[in-house]
Amino acid sequence: MRISASVSSLHIRDLASAVNQLDQAGVNFYHLDSIESREIFEFASRLRKLTKTPFDLHLITSDPVKYWDEIREHEIQEVTIQLETLHAPFFVPADLKDKVGVAVLSNRPAEFFKLYMESAPSLLLMTTTPGISGGKFQQEQFANIMKYRILYPQVPITVDGGVIPTVSAVLSLMGISQIVSGSYLFKGSSIQETVSNLRTSDLSGWRLDEVILPEPEILHQFEIRVPESITFINKNAEISTKQVQNKWLDSLSAKTVSSDYYPFSLVWVHEQIELSSFADAINKLDFSPHMAIALNDFDDVTGIFSLPNFISSK
Repeated sequence: MRISASVSSLHIRDLASAVNQLDQAGVNFYHLDSIESREIFEFASRLRKLTKTPFDLHLITSDPVKYWDEIREHEIQEVTIQLETLHAPFFVPADLKDKVGVAVLSNRPAEFFKLYMESAPSLLLMTTTPGISGGKFQQEQFANIMKYRILYPQVPITVDGGVIPTVSAVLSLMGISQIVSGSYLFKGSSIQETVSNLRTSDLSGWRLDEVILPEPEILHQFEIRVPESITFINKNAEISTKQVQNKWLDSLSAKTVSSDYYPFSLVWVHEQIELSSFADAINKLDFSPHMAIALNDFDDVTGIFSLPNFISSK
């Protein structure tokens, strides 16, 4: 997972030291935020003198047209435009199409992005209030993010807002490609330590049922085919095989097939398994599942969880 360090709110006297430490820690991007202001481009000029690490810009504006020239001039590799603040249709000049994506609030219905998925090369999901640092990530955001991840698996997704190591670990397990971190990076005893913590897969304390998307019917669009005998991981992370049940097929609008090739690969998992145990069990499988189907004690399908291997489009 890539880490983009949010430094726009740092005081200029602290910038050089922080950037030096962040570069040594190996951050992948510097994240810049602008709310209807050109001052961010002056900041980008100062920052560029301190680092060769690429920049990404989150632009909150009613009219991005007035910023295109500055974006061209300031070596900004990636840009996302906050859709909720636009007062005109989203339009990007031809020479910037490969670098300008969109940002949306993660609690907005995921279908909202459908109009942009063909033109936007990336998606930024805001899990806290845009432009305000120090927000707290809420557990229900996992389901919101998962829905975007499943509906638009071909689009690289960045998550911004309240991401701490335990949250980062879950996002990595579901296949999120990048996170933005700001205030957390500067709270530990060292920046090297906080960056390392964000990259550590600390899944302790989470159960699968706390992070799944409880809408299995979203998979109806994929016309899933599964074998008659499926791989099941119980709550103790023990792996076995089971015969597929008709009620599972109905929940997913799936069909069984007898061939040995299943383009959409699933693993079936008890919903109360600890995520750390689940991750360990996944690594022991002789195949790479696209998604986990959660089951309760009554063998009912209760939700779904995408995995990093899930990259196929509809």
